[in-house]
Amino acid sequence: MDGLDDYFDYAMDLDESGREQLMKRLREDDPALAQRLRDALDNMVTNRDFLCQSKPAPRPEGQPDQLVATALRVGDLRRAVAWYTEHFVCEVVQQDEQTATLAFGEVLLRLRSWEQETPAVCIVSPDVAELGPSQRRSDGVRALQLTDPWGNTIEVVDRATRPGA
Repeated sequence: MDGLDDYFDYAMDLDESGREQLMKRLREDDPALAQRLRDALDNMVTNRDFLCQSKPAPRPEGQPDQLVATALRVGDLRRAVAWYTEHFVCEVVQQDEQTATLAFGEVLLRLRSWEQETPAVCIVSPDVAELGPSQRRSDGVRALQLTDPWGNTIEVVDRATRPGA
């Protein structure tokens, strides 16, 4: 995290205990920033509709995280979209020159041309803030990029969204 705004966004998604742990670590690493963050948290807006205070509903006990999207690299995007839509019942929800997104119910398949970034997986976990220093996207979703030990990119988000929604 780079500065006060990043730490503030991150702290907003933690419970009181998590915030105190964050503050303790920050006081050791950067006392001045820790004080600025404490001041910001003490003076935060308490309006429940304020974007950074919007949290997903807690996960029901025993419910697993949810796979919501995966991405594949394809050599010919138009042919790939045609193949998937001919062989499966799905909806094309987004398509441009280099990417296409197909909806299989609630799960999205993103097709990317060879030039695009490597394949990735998107998983919904309401506990994303506890996994590491996540960031709030412009659509209000808290997200964290992870890389597994084999180099695969995993985006963890606190709630699912659909393109264009």
